[in-house]
Amino acid sequence: MAPNTLTGLDDDIVELVRRAQQGDRDAFAAIYDRYVGEIFGFVMNRVRQRETAEDLTGDVFMRAFHRIDGFEWQGVDIGAWIMTIARNRVADHFRSFSTRLERSSDQVRYDVEVGPTDAPERIAEGRELARRLGRALERLSDEHREIIELRFVHELSLADAAHVIGRTVGATKSLQFRALKALAAQVQHVDGLGQLAGASAGTLIMLLGMLP
Repeated sequence: MAPNTLTGLDDDIVELVRRAQQGDRDAFAAIYDRYVGEIFGFVMNRVRQRETAEDLTGDVFMRAFHRIDGFEWQGVDIGAWIMTIARNRVADHFRSFSTRLERSSDQVRYDVEVGPTDAPERIAEGRELARRLGRALERLSDEHREIIELRFVHELSLADAAHVIGRTVGATKSLQFRALKALAAQVQHVDGLGQLAGASAGTLIMLLGMLP
C-alpha cells in the first residue's frame, strides 16, 4: 500500500516501515527507538522484574524484526502491532514458568513536582494515594485492568488498544466504560480516593497517570 493512501498515520513511521520491510536495518532501529520505552513499560508493569522485562522487550523487538515483512497496515499505528507481540510474549513467559503476575504496591510511582515549600508529609501523602490506587487496580478483573493500563497508563488510542486486545473499537469502548465503572466502585470507600474519583470520570483518569 502506498504511503499516501494511509490517511491518519504518521508519514515518518510509514516510511520507516516501508524501508524496514525492504531490509533497511537503520529504519528498524529508528522504529525500535520510537517504541522501546512504551513496550518496556508495558512489559515491566506485568513482570515486575527489570532484568526479565529487559530480556522480554529485546525478544519482542527481535520477533518484530523477523516478522515485519508480514506486517500490513490495518488503520492503526505499528506500535499497536508491536504491543500485540509484547502481550503474547508476556503471556508465553508466564505460561512457561507457571507463575502468576505480581505487582507490588510499593513500586507504584507517584510523580510530583517538588518545590521549595513542599513538605515531606505532602509527598508521602501523594505516594500513599498512588499505592491505594494501585491496590484498587489490582482488584479488577484481568480484562478490566488491561484496558485501563493500555488506554490511560500507556496512552494508546482506542483503535490501537482494540487492535492489541483483538476486539472491535465499539467493544473496546464498552469494555473501557465498564472497567472505569468497576475501578470507581473499588475506590469509592478508600480514604482520599473516593472523594476524588467521585468528582468526575476525568479525575479518575487523571489519577491513573500516577501509575508507571
